[in-house]
Amino acid sequence: MTNEKHPWLYDLLFVLILLMAGYLRIAGYNWGEGYHQHPDELFLTGVLDNLRAHACEDPNLPVDACPPEQRRWLTPAEYFDSATSTLNPYNRGYGFFVYGDLPMTAMRVLMEAIGNDAIESSKYFVRQMSALADLFAIFFLYLIVSRLYGRKVGVFAAAFSSLAVMQIQQSHFFTSDLFVNLFLFLALVFATGILEWQKKKKNQDAETSEEDQLASPPTSALQIFAHPLFWLSIAFGLALGMAMASKINAAAMAIVLPLAFFVRWLVYDRNKKLDSTYWSQILIFLVAGGIATIISFRIFQPYAFDGLLLNKQWIEGISEQRTQATGKADLPWNLQWARRTHLYSFENLTLWGLGLPLGLLAWVGFLFMGWRIFKGEYRHLMLWGWTAFYFGWQSLQFNPTMRYQLPIYPLLAMMAAWFIFEFPKNRKQIDDKTQTTINRPRAIIAAIIGSSVLVLTAVWAFAFQSIYLRDETRMAASRWMIQNIPGAVNLSIETDSGLYNQPLAIQPGFPITSDSPYLLQFVPQKNGTLTEVTFGFAHNETGTPAPVNLTLVSVSQPDLVLARATTLLDTSPTAEARGVPLTFTLDNIVPLSKDQSYSLKIETLGAPLYIEGSSISNETDYDWGLPFRVDGYDPFGGIYSNDDLVLQVYWSDDSNKINRFVDILSKADYIVIPTNHQYAQITRLPERYPLTTLYYRDLIGCPEGQEIIECYRLAQPGMYEGKLGFELAEVFESYPTLGPLVINDERAEEAFTFYDHPKVLIFKKTDAFDANQLRAILSTVDLTKAVPLTPTEFNDFKTLMLPETKLASQRAGGTWTDLFNYDWLQNKYPYVGMLIWYLFVFLLGVSAYPIARLALPGLKQYAYPLGRIVGLVLLAWLAWMGGSVGVPYTRVSIGVALGLIVVTGVGLWMRRKSEFKDDWTNHRKFFVIAEIVFLSFFIIDLLIRIGNPDLWHPAKGGERPMDFSYFNAVLKSTSFPPYDPWFAGGYINYYYYGFVLAGTPVKLLGIVPSIAYNFILPTWFALVATGAFVIGFGAVESYKAKIEEQFSKFNLQLVTGLAASMLTVLLGNLGTIQLLFSGFQRAAAPDGVIPDGTGFFQHWSWALQGIWKILIDGATLPIGRGDWYWFPSRVIPPGPGNEITEFPLFTFIYSDLHAHMLVMPLLLFIIAWALAFVLARANLTRGEWIASLGIGALFIGALKPTNTWDLYTYYLLAAITV
Repeated sequence: MTNEKHPWLYDLLFVLILLMAGYLRIAGYNWGEGYHQHPDELFLTGVLDNLRAHACEDPNLPVDACPPEQRRWLTPAEYFDSATSTLNPYNRGYGFFVYGDLPMTAMRVLMEAIGNDAIESSKYFVRQMSALADLFAIFFLYLIVSRLYGRKVGVFAAAFSSLAVMQIQQSHFFTSDLFVNLFLFLALVFATGILEWQKKKKNQDAETSEEDQLASPPTSALQIFAHPLFWLSIAFGLALGMAMASKINAAAMAIVLPLAFFVRWLVYDRNKKLDSTYWSQILIFLVAGGIATIISFRIFQPYAFDGLLLNKQWIEGISEQRTQATGKADLPWNLQWARRTHLYSFENLTLWGLGLPLGLLAWVGFLFMGWRIFKGEYRHLMLWGWTAFYFGWQSLQFNPTMRYQLPIYPLLAMMAAWFIFEFPKNRKQIDDKTQTTINRPRAIIAAIIGSSVLVLTAVWAFAFQSIYLRDETRMAASRWMIQNIPGAVNLSIETDSGLYNQPLAIQPGFPITSDSPYLLQFVPQKNGTLTEVTFGFAHNETGTPAPVNLTLVSVSQPDLVLARATTLLDTSPTAEARGVPLTFTLDNIVPLSKDQSYSLKIETLGAPLYIEGSSISNETDYDWGLPFRVDGYDPFGGIYSNDDLVLQVYWSDDSNKINRFVDILSKADYIVIPTNHQYAQITRLPERYPLTTLYYRDLIGCPEGQEIIECYRLAQPGMYEGKLGFELAEVFESYPTLGPLVINDERAEEAFTFYDHPKVLIFKKTDAFDANQLRAILSTVDLTKAVPLTPTEFNDFKTLMLPETKLASQRAGGTWTDLFNYDWLQNKYPYVGMLIWYLFVFLLGVSAYPIARLALPGLKQYAYPLGRIVGLVLLAWLAWMGGSVGVPYTRVSIGVALGLIVVTGVGLWMRRKSEFKDDWTNHRKFFVIAEIVFLSFFIIDLLIRIGNPDLWHPAKGGERPMDFSYFNAVLKSTSFPPYDPWFAGGYINYYYYGFVLAGTPVKLLGIVPSIAYNFILPTWFALVATGAFVIGFGAVESYKAKIEEQFSKFNLQLVTGLAASMLTVLLGNLGTIQLLFSGFQRAAAPDGVIPDGTGFFQHWSWALQGIWKILIDGATLPIGRGDWYWFPSRVIPPGPGNEITEFPLFTFIYSDLHAHMLVMPLLLFIIAWALAFVLARANLTRGEWIASLGIGALFIGALKPTNTWDLYTYYLLAAITV
């Protein structure tokens, strides 16, 4: 830690920050009015209420029936006895418990110690303890940062962590997460002590520093045990064990202890002469830390053990929990994680968990610190490495919720603070010492950034904290429903603040008659005047009109009638079975007092009367049903219909679900969506839930083309028009608010709003509801297409169908004439088109040559012939990536990509101008030869194409129609993947990148594809030939001196290069010899047939006779014109493997534009790249390293979408090369 003036001022400032943090965490701790809307909190408080930290003096009494005076604390033996301990959740009715024991035990002991073990108050108490745990974590963060970087940074780190919204939110729940953080940061305090233990502190009896003592041999075990690092390691282990006893995955921090010693060695001891004793001591310290961890875990997580062994029940629970967390378990809450990218945690942590200003600054600090480590400042490595490891680990999980990143939130806050003070510093090495100065402009920038981020983060924190200072949305919605949705019997009370509706519960199904009237006793909730009484729905058994009478009396004066009312129940034949609403106007105005009890008598004449309230439909048993019990009302205890009107939206989409939806919605008066839990999960998987997805879209009336989730996020009454006969009546929102600033955080991950401020939507049935129409709408779904996959299986599931938006953009991508017009010069005169094509490929190669030379330093100027394929791959890749992320694949975007290549090439040429001038001056002949080679092979195949220009073989057919259709689909597409020409509405499920590679120049130049097809083939033929030429030429380069001594009369490099080209593309295989041998035999064999089982000598006899007949007698060789190229490609006899022995010459003659042809130039380039890498002998500049690895990765990566099966072979080649 640096020396600082007036350190107490920083400590005082930290105390003020801690007070602010305490307010943000504790204010509003009673949010939700005790309903525990957080499912983990609900479960944990239930467990906590059932645990007991005491036993009974009377062994015959159960602990729950033990009188207070006979209670005693559990003994250590009772505490550790997993089979009987009353602190073990397994013994208290919870057979599945995978949370840590330490927070539960500590809270229960503390509650009983202070006499606060009643569930009504304890559930708020444990929330406060959770907040206190986070405050201690911030305190430990301040200690760590102050020691490493000084109190200034420590104060800012504490401030940022205090304002981190995710920490504020979790402080309002009782879960294990913040208790884990408490012990993890305590462990980091000790790890920092190990790293920063004072190395120059002098002993009183010697001049040897304590650092040197670590490197010197110990004289006894006592010296080891007395060493500060030994006890710091023990302390680290104890804290880590406590963290693991809070949540088992905290075990990952075990890597920090060896990391601390490793960083200590890097920083202080790396340049010293160290013997084995040094490492032996470190090993002892590590072992001590490990033993302390095990002991601590055994003490604080006792119920994970059964004696000396692990508890089988605990292991099974952890295994089941892991199955749930990996998405293999088909559970509703796992649906939200299907198809999430590994950046999902980063996105939510940055935008919401920290807030965008602090999130961006934190990651800038993270990267800047990583750069400093790379430059040799290893002191940062411990905290940076732990942060990087933990963040990566959690981001790669199936459920990458930002809450699971809590252990690194304070460290990211630290990195943000560190960057503010580190960014202005300049460092210079002077006489082996580092001198630090402050760059004033950067200091000003850092001050502006730091203060701005602090203010903006504070705004976000206080805005978010406001949600806990007002009614939670489900509570507010419940109160609204009580006031606005008619119950069975409703009192309209006129109060000073307006009309108040007080519903009264009635026994469901009770028959009311004149002989058996119904008496409702109630206490008014408000002082006011009773103006009206209404029934939600009333009917009698016969349906005949009958009077219904009400009599209101005071319970204290039952003989004094306060008011009467009568109305006629007259249900029409078309009325619902549950009857009609009834309204009663009292004959007397009755003032009601909330301090008195009243009785309302209901009676009728004639058939029995039945009364019931409105019907409310909820979504699922996996979420809260509304309304809650609020203000003394029990909504489903007689106020509203208690029929089973739960839609069960998570059930499988089938015909039974249609029937259920129609039946429930026909009965329901209101539909309640209490959270985003259902619609935000189900509509993300329309393949599994096509019916329910349609239900959610049409319920709100979300327009086609708009995301359903977005419609619900934005929905307000009147914004959309539903199609199912329900309208959005009311929404309840509680967004983070500060003054006029309101932040809609619905786009955050579901859990961020789901627990404490979800958006609640209430739909009301309208007169437009028609059950038959509802059934007709739902029946439009093809339920046979529902795919019952688990959440994790959806990560790899493909429908092969383009989304509607992409399909529409593909169809609107321009007409064929817009793209390829036969009246254009290059199409009207194909030879002009060929010249334009050739010149374009040439100029592209010249532009890309500087890139190729930089990426292939071992080949130097010999990389020139590879410029064409480098240019083509870069052009196609840039256009392809653009088309894959939303940039339309058009001439404009391709032109931009071409411009980037040209600019890059020119830029490299200007930076290395002298080098390229030397290439031209000294190796001009090679450039000319390379062009001649390319042109020669281009002409060879062009002549073949001129002789056979058709895209269909009249006898053998071929697969060019398939290739041509894919090629045209790629050219016509405006985004990727391209549409499937053989499957309407689908996309190409094939490795199609080769068509992008060949088609991008075609689309740019506007050459008609049927013409361009015959330009591509000679170009690819020449690219393969020149690739082989470069490999042969370059391979000889390393032996040039020896070669020139032995072969001075001719250029063996040139000969080798040409030989490589011809062997690759002009020669076939030995199948031709086999074909001739068979032909000679058939010329002499009887009837031209060679029977099976023919002997060796007979084969040769017929062959010799056949040669004689052909050469002397003029017989015809019995080999068809097509056999010369076909049979050598089928050397292996036909079998179940359908083996094919194609070779390049056959491939180009047959000319199917298959993937294995399109990939050939890439394969030759990768071999040349590997050769260049070896020839360079790792003697590369930084730019050459970057370019070489980048181009190599690009080409090897391109193999997968071009011809997948080549990837593995050439990836192995690249790995061996590097």
